[in-house]
Order: sequence, then structure tokens, then C-alpha cells
Amino acid sequence: MSEKNGVISGKFKLIIIGAVILVAAIIAAVLLYNPDISVPGKYRTIQQAIEAASDGDVIVVEPGVYYEQINFMGKEITLRSTDPDNVEVVEATILDGRKRGSVVTFNSGEGQGAVLSGFTITGGVGTLEVLEHQYDGEDIVNEGYYGGGVLVTGNSSPTITKNIIRGNSVDLDGGGIAVQENSNPEITGNTFENNSAFNGGAISIWQSSPLIEDNQFENNQAGYLGGAILVDYDSSPVINDNEIFDNGSTSGGAIAVWYGNPVISANSIHNNSAIWYGGGIAVFDSSPSIDGNDISRNSATNNGGGIAVAENSSPIISNNIISRNYTEENGGGIAVVEGSAPLILDNDISENAVLFGGGGIYIYDSSAEVSGTNLSGNLVQQDGGGIALLAGSTLIIGNSIIDDNTAGRAGGGLVIGDGSTVTIEDCTITGNKAITGGAIISQASESTVLRTIISDNIAQAGSGGGVFLMVNSSGDFRQCDFIGNQAAEFGGGMVVFDESMAILRGNDFTGNEAQMGGAYIGFGDASIDIADPDDNTYNNNVPEDTDPAQEEDETNEEE
Repeated sequence: MSEKNGVISGKFKLIIIGAVILVAAIIAAVLLYNPDISVPGKYRTIQQAIEAASDGDVIVVEPGVYYEQINFMGKEITLRSTDPDNVEVVEATILDGRKRGSVVTFNSGEGQGAVLSGFTITGGVGTLEVLEHQYDGEDIVNEGYYGGGVLVTGNSSPTITKNIIRGNSVDLDGGGIAVQENSNPEITGNTFENNSAFNGGAISIWQSSPLIEDNQFENNQAGYLGGAILVDYDSSPVINDNEIFDNGSTSGGAIAVWYGNPVISANSIHNNSAIWYGGGIAVFDSSPSIDGNDISRNSATNNGGGIAVAENSSPIISNNIISRNYTEENGGGIAVVEGSAPLILDNDISENAVLFGGGGIYIYDSSAEVSGTNLSGNLVQQDGGGIALLAGSTLIIGNSIIDDNTAGRAGGGLVIGDGSTVTIEDCTITGNKAITGGAIISQASESTVLRTIISDNIAQAGSGGGVFLMVNSSGDFRQCDFIGNQAAEFGGGMVVFDESMAILRGNDFTGNEAQMGGAYIGFGDASIDIADPDDNTYNNNVPEDTDPAQEEDETNEEE
């Protein structure tokens, strides 16, 4: 019996010894292979750690200030702070470039597996680069410093997330980050503040298509284009769900687009400023999609407090709130100039202000199509409270509301001038005010207005409570309702003056009021074409007369 027990005890001892050896081997393996390479624990500098790392490794950097310029060297590695989700840790883990170049560089074809996360990146002044391209038949060479904080180039597409990119500056493009040469990084969840450049105070993009999402841009500055972001030559980034505020530039206080086709969607763009074009967004020779943004309280000295569309651009501007923007001249909400042709769909353009030219939308030497849009409460000191259409421009507007806009001089709802053409279909133009031409004033231009309600507009001290046609203008009005418009002088519903012509078919004139011509009136070799028999209807206009010249002709014929 004891012999058996001895045998059993020996076997048990062997099992125990084997288990101990196995556990020791596991512990040794764990100790020998640590997927987190630490700085400054294992390596004194971050660059040393990168040089030693292999694809898939994670380098964790302790809080501190690291005076380095680092290069990912084409490696698919993660470089992060101890806790990228903790703002205090990110603030305390600092990569300082000491104004000796770009702080971080990706230039060897890195992919999304190359991750930069959880650092404060500062003190960068960029890398000298030469970018060449052809535009409009000319060879263009741009030489200068790019990418103060981070340079992404050479077909690289890293992931840059949860960093604070602050206080970097370059003499050319991309104060915070420059993305160029067919690179497509994901730039998400970062804060960009107090960066500066000639173009693209925070980010510049050249011939690339990155994702820029869920970032915050504050107080970045550009000397020329794009206070926060410049979308440059042949680029198609997605700029989505960012907050962009208090940035400034000469053009494009928040975002400038030049010869690119980005998607700009679901961003909050507010309190940015520009000197020349686009307090919020400026678009040049481009066709971006601008969809679902809140573009509010931006300002420009000229051309588009909210958005400027220039140089033959054809953007789709849809589903945006464009509100409380300001410019001194040309388009409190949107300016469309220089042969451009935007499609403006389903926007709310409200409470924008301008001294001269189009409180809501200004269109000059261009064409536009507007549909499903509400233009409300916009203000101009002179002409065109809702829309100013000038210099041979063309506008088609349908299924839209133009209400409660104010012009200090003419055209509370719309001013149409200088050989322009407008087609208005199935709209409501109501509650607008001006000295003359409460809803619409047209000078040397053509209007076609179909199935539209023109109601409760006021010419406060002049004529044309609803519509004023003057100086060789023509207007074709069919199946419209002129209701409750008022003029201090002539033409409660409409006045036709100075060799202008109106065609009136199947309209309803009800409750309009003026000193003369409650419904409509013509002066100065004007022509008012009424069907025979008259198929317009008239109710409760004050006075009840329509056109004294027409009545006089009818009296002479009877005599």
C-alpha cells in the first residue's frame, strides 16, 4: 500500500513541476514580448521607438514635453499618449517641433494602420516642398513650407485622431496639417487652434481626398484662402460634422475651395470672417456639395457673408441653415458672381444683412436655380431684401417662400435689374417691405411669374405694393394671387411704368390698396395686356379702378 502511495506521490510531483515550468514559460514570454513600447521607459526618444518598432506595434508615450520632429517611416504602428480620451493627458503629452520643421511626417505610403493619437502638437513650421500642376493651360509651381504640425504626403493615408494641434505656422499651406500628393488620411476628433498659414490656417489639401470629421477648428488664420481649411487643386475630401468658428482669412473665413469638389456636410460654421469672398465658405472654379450645414453669424467685407460662389463655380447648396450672416456689399447670405451657376435647394436663408445688394442672395453676371427654399427676415439698406438679380443674370425659383424681408430703398422681396431674367413658379412672396416695390421691382429686365401668391407686401413711401415694372421691363403674370398689398402712392397690386409691359392672365386681385390703382395701374407709355374678356378677378381693392389709361380708352371708344 505504501509502495503505491510512493508511486502516486512521484507522479504528482512530476505534474506539479511540469505546471510550474509551463507557467514560468508563459511569464517569460509575456515579459519578453510587450506589445506596448514605452517612451521614455524603454526608449529615450519617440523617434528611437519608431525606428525599433514593427508593423502592428503600439508605442505609448508618457506625459511630458518631447522636443522632436518625428517620421513614421512607412510603418503601420500606433503612436499614442497614455490616454487619448483624457483631455488633461493630451494637454500634458506635448510634441514640440521647436520651429525646426514639421512636427510629424508621413511621407512613405503609410496606411490607416499608422495611427497618431492623443498628443498636443505645437511649434511646427513645416517642410520645404515643391508642388507642380497645370491649370488653365499654364504650368504652376508652388514652392514653400507645408504642414506645420503634420505633413502627410506621398500617397500616405494615416489615421490622425484625438490630438490638439495648436500654435503651428507655415509660410505657404497647412498651418496645422498639409495633405498632398494623393494622400487620404482620416483626420477625426482633433482640436485645431491658433494655427496660421498663407492658405489653410489649420488644414490644406492638395490633390488628395481625406476624411475630416468631428474636429473643432478655432481661431486659425490664413493670409489668403481658407482660415480653417483650404481645399486646393483637384481634391475631393469629405468635411463632415465639424465645428468651425472664429477663424479668418482674406477669402473663405472658415473654408475655401479652389478647383476642387469636396463634400461639406453637417458642419457648424459660425463667427468666421473674411475680407473679400465668403465669411463662411468661398468657392472658386469648383463644384462642391454643401449640404446640411449651419452657417451662421459669419461676416465678409464683400461678397457673401455666409457663402461666396465665384469664378464659374457650380455647387449644390442644399438643406443648410444660412442665418444672421453679414457683409457690407453683395449678398448677406449668399453671393453668386463671375459666371457661376449654383443649385440652391431646400435651404433656410434668414435674418442675413447687407448694406448694398441682396440681403438673402445676390446674383451678378451669373445664373442660379432656387427650389424649396425659405428666404425670411433678410435685410438690405438699399435694394433686394430677399434677392438681388443683376447684370444679365438668370434665376429660376420654384416652390419657395420669400417673406418678411426688408429693403431700405427698392424690392423688399426681389430686385431684378440690368437685363436680367427671372422665372418664379409656385412661390409665396409675402410680408416684404421697401420704399418702393414691396415684393418685386424690375428695371430693364424680364419676369415670368406663375401660380404665385404675392400678398401683404408694402411699398412704404412709393408705388408698387406688390410689383413695380419700370424702364422697359416686361412681366408675364399668370394664375397669381395679389392679396392685401399696399402702396403709399400708385398700384397696390402692381404698377407698370416707363415703357414697360405686363401680361395679366387669370390672376386674382383682392384687397390691395393705393392712392390710385388699387389692383394695378400703368403710366408713361406702359402696356398692360388683358384678355378679352378679362379673365382676372377683382375684389375689395381700394380704389376699385384698375388702369386709368385703359378706362379712358374705353370711354373714348364708347363716345
